[in-house]
Amino acid sequence: MKKTLGLVITAIGILIIAGAFIFTPEHALNPADSGSGISASAGLAYSGFIIFGIGIVLYISSLPYAGEKTK
Repeated sequence: MKKTLGLVITAIGILIIAGAFIFTPEHALNPADSGSGISASAGLAYSGFIIFGIGIVLYISSLPYAGEKTK
């Protein structure tokens, strides 16, 4: 269950990042540029990276240690 939850949260984070890069207006410099203002989606891109990281941590914490036998 924890593996699946971690992968789902990771996928949501990737989708948020992709959406921030795809839907940023053309006149903005880039989604990660906070100097372009609110229309640059910088907050959305950075929050996607945070959510992606949380998902990776949840997934990795559910894996067994190296050399550990399954119960």
